[in-house]
Amino acid sequence: MKQAHEKAFLAALRRLGRRDYFEAELEVFLRRKGFEKEAIEAAVEQCRGLGYLDDSRLAARFARDRAVYRAWSPRRIRHALRDRGVDDTIADDASRLPDELVEEALRKAARRAESRARPEWWKAGEGRARMVSSLLRSGFHPDDAHRTVSALAAQREASHHASDDQPGDPEGVS
Repeated sequence: MKQAHEKAFLAALRRLGRRDYFEAELEVFLRRKGFEKEAIEAAVEQCRGLGYLDDSRLAARFARDRAVYRAWSPRRIRHALRDRGVDDTIADDASRLPDELVEEALRKAARRAESRARPEWWKAGEGRARMVSSLLRSGFHPDDAHRTVSALAAQREASHHASDDQPGDPEGVS
């Protein structure tokens, strides 16, 4: 039995040497490698005891990275953590992001949606609705999605009108 535990521990270390994993992900990996439940539990416990596994720390980093770099909402982050086998309490704690981080993720998600939108999307209700829908699919709250799209549409409309007010020939033919 001890030899199986050592092999499972070494396999876990090799895996963790590549990147951080959540406990549940590491357990699945070891199970697929054919290790028995007792060897897996012992290896995971040993890795946790050595500080190589820390779901809380990893979940917090995961949440921040997903919000900052991928413009994920707290709801989407929570679901992704749960899908990875993270305890509900840890997932809930990690997905409670500072308001300014959520706002930045929301603005970034809106800019990404706008990059895929039709030109002058803000002029039609359908274009605005598609933008809101995109943010809803990203997991943002409907009120936040609507507020962000309305503000972005107002900015686009103002800058569009400003360019219309420029003196001279609009076609540049003068």
